[in-house]
Amino acid sequence: MEEVKAPLYKNLAYEGDVIRLAQNENPYGASPRVMDAIIKNIHSVSLYPDVVLTTLKEKLAKMNQVSPAEINISAGSVSLIDQLISRMVKADENIVIPQVTFVAYKLCADIHFKECRIALMDHYHIDLDAILKLCDAKTKLIFLSNPNNPTGTILSHQQIIDFLAKVPRETYVILDEAYTEYVERADFPDYKQILKQYANVIILRSFSKVFGLAGLRIGYAIAQQAVIQDLETNRIPFTITTLSNFAALEAVDDQEHVAFSVKNNAIGREILLTGLRKLGYNVLPSESNFVFIYFETTQERDALHDRLFANKIIVRKMEAFGDARSLRISVGKVEENAKIIECLSVPQSN
Repeated sequence: MEEVKAPLYKNLAYEGDVIRLAQNENPYGASPRVMDAIIKNIHSVSLYPDVVLTTLKEKLAKMNQVSPAEINISAGSVSLIDQLISRMVKADENIVIPQVTFVAYKLCADIHFKECRIALMDHYHIDLDAILKLCDAKTKLIFLSNPNNPTGTILSHQQIIDFLAKVPRETYVILDEAYTEYVERADFPDYKQILKQYANVIILRSFSKVFGLAGLRIGYAIAQQAVIQDLETNRIPFTITTLSNFAALEAVDDQEHVAFSVKNNAIGREILLTGLRKLGYNVLPSESNFVFIYFETTQERDALHDRLFANKIIVRKMEAFGDARSLRISVGKVEENAKIIECLSVPQSN
């Protein structure tokens, strides 16, 4: 039987000459300490995982300066998104999201047959007034990816505070901060202050990005205790695997690897932003581990995508995220980002 291969951007990334920049993964991988912890505990795969996850909750609570009772751990933040929609949104209620944002919000809403209202954006920036205009008495959840995936832009602390003051307390605002470690701007929202003031806010975090654990599927929520208790009571047990738990415990402790990843991401991001702008491309400012390029036409977008693909550089088209005229390029290793600029700087022959 002929072997069937998955698309190049998915499963062929680890062949030596392919540069995988479509999925926003940490190009430096997991911490060596994490890899050692996995190997050390590899024989535990025959044992059921810890259901309570007390130690990991305590570590996450300390890292985030909250109580363990304000932490809920899940099999990736997507699992939390799915649980929030299935658990909190009734048949006649709706959710509201920006037009170009993380694909999982609408996907999970569709899976559970819940209405998903899509607010137009202001030149690829989240328009909070447009979101408010779509809300009504039946709006249960508002999802705000911050930094926004795939645009990389952020909403400031004051923007979020002003927005929350206008949102009914019966409507929950989900601040998805999967990329928070990469943010450099000082006006990024202070989640601790927000959570103290608003019981209808839920923060989502991920181990898939800066910690390099995308393949182990682990994420968590931070919210007031009553919200977390409801999530805990109604979650499926044993969703966090034994090895995921050991890996996350070590990842939290290895802040040197986090600092290394953040530092090199900032260098690589600047290479991409500066280089692409010098070449004349429309690139949004980014506070994340990716950059967003938009074009006048889909054909122009496809031409750049195909040019990179021909050089075995895999980037992401944005149809699934709500836009057919843009690309998202994950920040790779420093030399990989430089190769993108070098590739695009060479004149094409007719």
